[in-house]
Amino acid sequence: MTWNKTYPFMTLAVVIALLAQCTTKYSHPNPEDIHIHWELLENQTPPNAGHRASFTITNKSKVKLQVDWQIYFNTIFLSVNPEVLSGNAVISHLSGDFFKISPTEEFPVLEPGAQYTIEYRSANFLTKNSHLPEALYIVFGESEEGHTLSNYSQKGLTIPSLLKSTEGIEVPIPTGNLLYGQNQNLKMLPYTQFSPVIPTPKSYEYRSGSWNSGEEIILYTDSDFENEGEYLKTWLEKFFSGKVSKGDKSTATILILKDDSSQKDESYKLELNEDQVLLKGNSSKGAFYGIQSLLAMMPVEVFEQKQSSIEIPQIKIEDEPQFGYRGLFLDVARNFQSKEAVLKLLDLMAFYKLNVFHFNLANDEGWRLEIPGLPELTEIGSKRGHSKEEKDFLWPYYGSGPDKNDSPQGSGYYTVSDFQEILKYAQKRHIEVIPEIGVPAHSRAAIIAMRKRYHKKMEEGDESGAKKYLLEDMDDTSEYLSAQNFRGNTICICQESAFTFYEKVIDEMIQMYADAGVPLNTFHTGGDEVPSGAWKGSPVCKAFVSSSGEVSSIDGLKNYFYKRIRQMFDEKGLQVAGWEEIGQEEIEEDGNSHAKPNPEFLNAGFRLHAWNAVAGWGGEDMAYQLANKGYEVVMCNSSNLYFDLAYDMHPDEPGHEWSGYVNLKTSWQTVPFNHFISNDTDMYGRPIDIEGLLLSKEKLTSEGKKNIKGLSGQLWTETVKGQDMMEYYLIPKMFGLVERAWNGDPWWAEILDHESRKAAREEDWNKFSNAIGQRELPRLDFIFGGFNTRLPKPGTMVKDGLMHANVEHPGLIIRYTRDGSEVTSDSPQYTAPFSIDGKVTLRVFTPSGKGGGMTTCDKWDGS
Repeated sequence: MTWNKTYPFMTLAVVIALLAQCTTKYSHPNPEDIHIHWELLENQTPPNAGHRASFTITNKSKVKLQVDWQIYFNTIFLSVNPEVLSGNAVISHLSGDFFKISPTEEFPVLEPGAQYTIEYRSANFLTKNSHLPEALYIVFGESEEGHTLSNYSQKGLTIPSLLKSTEGIEVPIPTGNLLYGQNQNLKMLPYTQFSPVIPTPKSYEYRSGSWNSGEEIILYTDSDFENEGEYLKTWLEKFFSGKVSKGDKSTATILILKDDSSQKDESYKLELNEDQVLLKGNSSKGAFYGIQSLLAMMPVEVFEQKQSSIEIPQIKIEDEPQFGYRGLFLDVARNFQSKEAVLKLLDLMAFYKLNVFHFNLANDEGWRLEIPGLPELTEIGSKRGHSKEEKDFLWPYYGSGPDKNDSPQGSGYYTVSDFQEILKYAQKRHIEVIPEIGVPAHSRAAIIAMRKRYHKKMEEGDESGAKKYLLEDMDDTSEYLSAQNFRGNTICICQESAFTFYEKVIDEMIQMYADAGVPLNTFHTGGDEVPSGAWKGSPVCKAFVSSSGEVSSIDGLKNYFYKRIRQMFDEKGLQVAGWEEIGQEEIEEDGNSHAKPNPEFLNAGFRLHAWNAVAGWGGEDMAYQLANKGYEVVMCNSSNLYFDLAYDMHPDEPGHEWSGYVNLKTSWQTVPFNHFISNDTDMYGRPIDIEGLLLSKEKLTSEGKKNIKGLSGQLWTETVKGQDMMEYYLIPKMFGLVERAWNGDPWWAEILDHESRKAAREEDWNKFSNAIGQRELPRLDFIFGGFNTRLPKPGTMVKDGLMHANVEHPGLIIRYTRDGSEVTSDSPQYTAPFSIDGKVTLRVFTPSGKGGGMTTCDKWDGS
């Protein structure tokens, strides 16, 4: 820049400012020009489990990438202390699944076109591409703004690489051959050989002929069932183009009547004759469930478009549920779901006769419900994005991104009116909504929100208001890491403000229910996974223990807390529910620590949700121990009913695997009253020693059986991002829950010989799988606007030069191409084995043309 010639019109001040910009600042590359590539270099199975991987940074811009940046990312499967093997950088764990890469002083300035590799090792064996680093973003200098790194690529896992890593170890990697073997006993059945509806009725009898709607449907309902009649009428008007009207009893073609002969609250009788449909219910619930069965027997075509007439085979059904609690749990704290997605889910639950919606509204990663009087809970706790200190909102867990205002899964909450709309919608469908606000652990979002409130009130000079709802001891030096790798996630229960806060939340929620005209009977308090070490460094807790006449040690705080909680809930007329841990105590025997039922709360009316499972780590009989001692128990066993577990071990199949894999068959195999035979293998794929379990574990007694109140399927959402993924994870595996919650133990569970029982189970599975493939999945393409169902990949096998293929659910269609092109609904349909030369690409479709994931079959091995 030349002062006298080029810029004679500039003032000296302007020139000085421009010179300062040129000499003391530099421009950063556009984040789109910073390319990051992650590559898996080595993957080792136990006992020397671990993986080696690298990040390669390439500067594609025209300016230098200076050493004044930090790159943030998420992963649920990285050691909290990964070892950097090469590259001048540090990989640090911040909280939960949130990490950052920081350059050291020796990290070079990257010239345009230059690249640099950071290699590290972590003590985890990888099996899922959904576990790899994701959602990378960069922050320059002291900025509080994060920029998404959109040019991020990965070279992760494939089935061949998994096969290589596990060579010599028998693990269930879903090759085409493995799937073919799993499906080999399945065959297409006529509709009369499997249940007319799911869940299977207690008894049904097909008769010859059909009921036909004709050109007009006339509906009559007893006065007790007016709401149910309106519900059915609305449905009929959706898919019948003829006239739907109300009429008197003598002329009606569909009658809904009171059944005074049954004492079962949810029972119904349904009879379709040639000219009339007769539905009888003992209660409005029974009538409602009879309507669901009638709708489920409608031809799939009526859900696609209106029909001028409807024909259904004549049938007689008598039905009632085994369990009064048939629940589905949804976590919206870790990743948010919209109100509309929740309402649609309630419709699905009602259609399949589930009657309890367990709604997890708060956790470490988010607070999702407006609480009048505590605005910070949603102002702070419902938002996730980039910040240095996580004080104004939460960090962007689970890849929710740096922008708190553009984070549909990270940020979000329900207003009071939203929540009340959900309550009313559920009530009309005979679904009880049980809210969960977990304490004392899993509370980081609330702790941070109340910390912000504390500092704000202190700045205003309101010390009393600041301390009123404070959830932490500011001088606590306790060191702990929660099961999900959070620090500081457990409220300080040694100060009265913790109880003041919780009671405030409960009172406001009680009012929400009351204003909505919906009863609140049970409140779920969480109570699980209190980290070892919590409270041990808290001066407040040490002082409380030393001065309290109720607690003699830090270890006694849990019992003290739930005594207080129980008293609070008793006064409000609420039942206390929680995860199984609230009914357990740790016992030292022979130098080992293990959990036993806690005698302290045997008569406290607690309802425990038991998640322990036949998975290989012990605790297989915990649900039965608790029930036998007198606790109410809801079976939630993780190895069968945790729907956030991946369908299988395919590297591209998302989900957790800490308790094995859960698919439709796994959930369908659940045996509530003899859980030891619910699984053939443990979480590691090893055969389960059933005889050993039956000898060494506590079996359910006749009195304990009375305390098993029902079943619940769980969808935790660390890996679930958005409504489509929620539906994918749930459907079809939730149908196993639907079947067992309604019917309890299957008939084959009574067979003592294991091999004979398995053979009978396979015969029953073929019937159930036909119902899913021929009817349920095709209908779900349309009902309630359609669902993002997960369709299975085909099994394949090559023998004598011929390719054989099969599918998990008979009724679904296999299509293929031979030229490597995408398989579409117009591709040839597989009908019989054919000669193979090279690779064939295959894909499963529903009759409407919706396709699943593609797979290939090689002429050499069919995998």
